[in-house]
Amino acid sequence: MTRKEKDWVIKVQMMQLQSENPHLDDYYYQAYYHRLERKQAEEELLGGRNKQEPPKLVTPYIQKMEIYDSVVRIAGSLGQVAVSTCYSPRRAIDAVHHALQEEVRMRWLCSPEPMFLQLLEVEETQRKMSLLPEEQHPRFREKKSHEVGRIYQALKIRACDRLSHREAEDEFLQVLCVRKGKKLTARLLPHLAREQAEEILVTVTRHLPFLMRKDVLDESLPVLYGPLSEMVGRMTFSELIEVLQELTRPLAGSTELPLTMTFKNQFGISLLYALLSHGERLLSSDMPLEPHSAHWWVCLPRTDTVFLVARELSQVPKTALVEPLFLPSNLLSLFCRYLDKQTIHRLEAKME
Repeated sequence: MTRKEKDWVIKVQMMQLQSENPHLDDYYYQAYYHRLERKQAEEELLGGRNKQEPPKLVTPYIQKMEIYDSVVRIAGSLGQVAVSTCYSPRRAIDAVHHALQEEVRMRWLCSPEPMFLQLLEVEETQRKMSLLPEEQHPRFREKKSHEVGRIYQALKIRACDRLSHREAEDEFLQVLCVRKGKKLTARLLPHLAREQAEEILVTVTRHLPFLMRKDVLDESLPVLYGPLSEMVGRMTFSELIEVLQELTRPLAGSTELPLTMTFKNQFGISLLYALLSHGERLLSSDMPLEPHSAHWWVCLPRTDTVFLVARELSQVPKTALVEPLFLPSNLLSLFCRYLDKQTIHRLEAKME
């Protein structure tokens, strides 16, 4: 840099030290300077030193204007300084740094709003149907189905890998990261067709580790438990296995199973118990099961679902085990089918 350029930079920096009220804005320097002046005056009175001017910080005088033209205008800086000038170059730094991130965050926060308005119309239609005679239901049912379909399409539920960057870009997962988005999904589930509700259940289960990480502070995932557990209760054995398989596949780039994380999260462990409990009900019923489904459930002692759950559950310290929202009474019956008594007693002591 040339000397002229250095002087210009120093001048711009010194401008930041100017103040119309220095005793308020720069109290410590002013107090120090006045104390130094008094000390030098006392020494001069006693003849201890010759009179001399004490050192003082001199800032360049800049005539302040009431109105000035801005150099840069920054969008998305609500609540922050949105203008940068040569007199105050640092005012826009914070706004620039957070502008894009804040814009994305606000987009996800606001995305459930229009869908909520549509959902209110659906619930109002459902309320009217309950008050009308049966012969008038088809007209309202068609209207309700149309509105529910629009909301479901707006959620943009699609298959997504467990890779972190893919999950961070998925619109439906981002909706589920917001408290209002979880409430929207929970209230929408009872109105969805069976296939649509099952797709949401599979998506939630597949990306459960991601959703649990995002819910650490909010802890609002349990609002989904009620409608999802009702959906679980209507599943066939093959559909149940499809969902459980999502919890037994290792995470991307890791050997850790999602099962391990579910035991440390209230929603995760509650959903897992609901799935296993429904599996036990199906096994105990007289309903015929698909041969390949039953084979997968109990085929290999080291890899089947029940043994995996028992192994992971036995390895989790009791202090780290989260209490579920609801503990099904038939879980031990399920374990009794395939595990030895010693293991069952250990699991019973851990779950009580």
